[in-house]
Amino acid sequence: MSESRAADSTGARGYLDLVHHHPGRLRVRADAFRDDAELAGVIRAALEGMPGILRVAHNAQTGSLLVEYEAGHAEPDAIVERIAEAAGLVSPFDPSRMTAPRGPAHRLIDGVRGLNDVAREISGGQADLRVAVPATLAGLAAASFVFDKNPPRWPRWDNLLYWSYQIFMQLHAREIASANDSSVAVPAVPVAPMSTPAPEPSEP
Repeated sequence: MSESRAADSTGARGYLDLVHHHPGRLRVRADAFRDDAELAGVIRAALEGMPGILRVAHNAQTGSLLVEYEAGHAEPDAIVERIAEAAGLVSPFDPSRMTAPRGPAHRLIDGVRGLNDVAREISGGQADLRVAVPATLAGLAAASFVFDKNPPRWPRWDNLLYWSYQIFMQLHAREIASANDSSVAVPAVPVAPMSTPAPEPSEP
């Protein structure tokens, strides 16, 4: 994996972010990891040479890597550094990154991405915030309709339901458009008219 492959549009190397960590488990993210199974294989091979590595999982949609390791047999900082080196990315511990702190907007985006990863992990990869947020609003709409009587303490149930629908449609616009484009109208099959049986001749 060359640095040019992990470079961004400005010509600088991409950045590796440490999303979260607790002993035995860490997750990192980089734009270079999105939809790049080959790069994930390079990193997996690099980590396999380290003692204490148990599992490396790549999420191409979120551009993240989950690394599980034996606490006490592997150092998390060394794992992150090995990933950055194998991918040609700037490590989160690089001194050059300390001089340019990320703004509140970037930290908020990182936090939402972290929540998105947690939602995917809890659901076994079946759902993320694009599903969880509209579903939560729909659930609140049902609760508001059933339990929230006068005076109302929550937003109106119909408003919550409308927000749930609008957010779902906006977050899934690409999938909906793709489904509409791929749908094929089945032509109607003409049905021949049923013939009327001739009357039986009457006996003389």
